Amino acid sequence: MADLDDDITAATPQDQSNDDNDLIDDLPDFRFLASLSSKSAKLPKRGEKDFEPHGTKHQGGILEASRQAMHDALSHTRVHPPKAYLRGYYYGEDGLSRDEAIAEELRRGLDDDHIVVVEASKGPHFKTMGKTTQGHKYGSIWLLPEEALYLVERGNLDLWWPTRSSFASVHEGIQGSRKSTERDDQAEGLGVPMSLQAAYAMLIGKDGERGKVSLERYTVYANLKRTGYAISRAPDWSSSTDVDRHSPTTIQRTAESPSLFTWLFGRFAEREGERPLYGPLVRPGMYRSYSTIYRQIAIIPRHKPSVVPPEPAPSPEEPFRVAYFLWRASRLATFAKSNPGAPDFRVAIADARSSSVPTLMQVTSLLESTPWDPPNPDWEGNAKSYGRLKHGWRNVVLAVNDQGVISYLQLGEAAFGEEQMYERFDGGSPQGAKRGVGGAQRGTGGRGRGRGGRGGRGRGRGGGRN
Repeated sequence: MADLDDDITAATPQDQSNDDNDLIDDLPDFRFLASLSSKSAKLPKRGEKDFEPHGTKHQGGILEASRQAMHDALSHTRVHPPKAYLRGYYYGEDGLSRDEAIAEELRRGLDDDHIVVVEASKGPHFKTMGKTTQGHKYGSIWLLPEEALYLVERGNLDLWWPTRSSFASVHEGIQGSRKSTERDDQAEGLGVPMSLQAAYAMLIGKDGERGKVSLERYTVYANLKRTGYAISRAPDWSSSTDVDRHSPTTIQRTAESPSLFTWLFGRFAEREGERPLYGPLVRPGMYRSYSTIYRQIAIIPRHKPSVVPPEPAPSPEEPFRVAYFLWRASRLATFAKSNPGAPDFRVAIADARSSSVPTLMQVTSLLESTPWDPPNPDWEGNAKSYGRLKHGWRNVVLAVNDQGVISYLQLGEAAFGEEQMYERFDGGSPQGAKRGVGGAQRGTGGRGRGRGGRGGRGRGRGGGRN
């Protein structure tokens, strides 16, 4: 950013006016930031932008004021209020290791990526964040790297480099033996504050690296958290863990015993399914329903979702594997970290620059790694066929991260072959019967011409007898 500003400042007004692709045109007006104050909670409206540089001192002053307002906003020092002050200590591989500094009984139940411990659980964020250690009366709360970095960015967490005595101070604070008024004036020997740049350097890394999260996954995580979702890591977060094929769950429906007519009709339908080796697809004859015709021309095998796939796909590969579970904001009132319930969405994250469009096998493996989730039984009928296709029988949200620009795509195991739209045109449907009756009435009387008769469409003309 500094190099870009230096290049713009060094250019003369004559050079700026002659350059059609000047970078000044791409700079937004940041002067509105200068009017922000700590007392105002509303953002002011942005002014109009000059699209064509004309090399005047007035325009140069506006650009300089805009750049200065941007730098002032970025250099603003954020402070932690005394009542909401929360300190955390980083126990990652690049500093004082957690396994070396803390006894095993005090970190029981934690994952390898829980590397930040906090002094207390202040604020509403900890209702969906953090994990408490098990097997101890006074358990400590630990954060994942994406959770800690998100709170540091928001100004809700002051992250510190720890010392050997830092965790002892945290443990005493949890037990209540240390006063909560202790702050920086009594924190000598507990560690050194960590800047936001240092937090990024320590917590951002590659996927699968212990105590770190990739920038692509963190960007998606922060975006979803700001939107209001509750987020948790999926069990198959890392490629080193095998994906557990979920046990199928089926909807129990009462099965009725078939009648004699249904049994006979089924026997005839089986004969119709036998295709000759030659001749037309639709055998000549009189047909009274569309179903009989469409069953004869359905020569391509269609996909039919099943609880247990006949040929299971291999385990999903990076990056097309579920990374996060999501719960809607409407469920936060009853949300519990110990028993969150089934997630509303499952999210896989892919980088647009380092990965290509997934193959059919990759999409199949990704979908089969999710549990069986058929459409709602209440979505019966032709009017709700679009809802059934959109939901699918398994579904995943794919977040494509293109250098910070995130696009969310929904992948679903749809069953287009199960949506037999031609059934609505058969004579048994209420709509077809209504049209057939109307055609028969209009066709009678005088000289008439009709099509369809019962169950079809009729058209007649002529003056009938009253």
